[in-house]
Amino acid sequence: MTSVQDLFAQGSHSFADEDYEEALSYYSKAIEINATHAEIFLKRSATYQKLGKDKEAYEDAVRALSLIKEKPGVDVEVEAKAQLRKGVAAFHLQDYQTAKLALEACQVLSPEQRTLASWIRKNEQELAKLPKPAPAAAPASEATPVASPTVSLSPATTPVPAPLTPAAHRVRHEWYQNDTFVTISVFIKNTKKEAVDINITEKALSVSVKMPTGSDYNLELDPLSHEVIPSESKYEVLSTKIEIQLKKQVFGIKWGALEGNDANAGSMATVSASATPAYPTSSKKAKNWDALEKEVAKDEEKADGDKALNQLFAQIYKDADDNAKRAMMKSFTESNGTCLSTNWDEVGKGTVETRPPEGMIAKKYNP
Repeated sequence: MTSVQDLFAQGSHSFADEDYEEALSYYSKAIEINATHAEIFLKRSATYQKLGKDKEAYEDAVRALSLIKEKPGVDVEVEAKAQLRKGVAAFHLQDYQTAKLALEACQVLSPEQRTLASWIRKNEQELAKLPKPAPAAAPASEATPVASPTVSLSPATTPVPAPLTPAAHRVRHEWYQNDTFVTISVFIKNTKKEAVDINITEKALSVSVKMPTGSDYNLELDPLSHEVIPSESKYEVLSTKIEIQLKKQVFGIKWGALEGNDANAGSMATVSASATPAYPTSSKKAKNWDALEKEVAKDEEKADGDKALNQLFAQIYKDADDNAKRAMMKSFTESNGTCLSTNWDEVGKGTVETRPPEGMIAKKYNP
């Protein structure tokens, strides 16, 4: 029979790989065997949050706090994490008063808790938007007493937000890296800079975006698999995406995952030169993409535009199978650099036509 420890480890591994459905399965099986470990409920709470199941995330955080109170002497940091997780879940459920109490409790226990300041700020902003309570009415006569209304903040009456809009479901993020930076792209179009709130600490990243539809998009990576340097990290709001560059604390280390414990960390220089693939290019002279990656690492302030795009193409090619590589080479070369496809079934049927950007015309080069 698989032990609770093994299931917890497998769940953590799946969580780090961003396979949250599988992680949820492992954590749930561990709880079925032994439902007395607060840490497992906290991890499952975090997993529910990743899956957008905020009510379940809140209930697991409350259960974890209950277990902590039943076992005096539990690490203060664990209790602080439970309060933080409760506060975050309550925030997503739009129960900002409950979130405020939980976040304040976390602040008392561990003021330096990662992403805490960001969540307190976001919650205060939402509280400020709530309508102010009406002024108290004049005292009623003794003959006509008026009962005071009561408000319950129990989990059973926690308000449930409206379902996420289709736009929120379509948001995706991708990441790639070089020796110096981990670059995360969040694909949301036409976002205003003032609608984006990003908080970077040494071991966590918090991204909050007010969507044009009125809904919120949140990306929480806590903890990051490796430490970063917040003061040298940066982000940019572009027309098609939000691009975040996290400066690695350790130069040259290859991250095997974005979040959680990284058992696959290594060196960016472990691939031998003999195994280096020739990445697709429209130039007649082959380009050494690994050398380009090292150039970019030395000149990161210019790692935008074409250089960033080249890095992305190199990463896609590196991770592709043989057919996808053939498709990329053929489509990019035959289309004169205007098309890049990984679908060999489509590309292999014939010559790939040049597809210039809208408003432009392709012309033959006459030397």
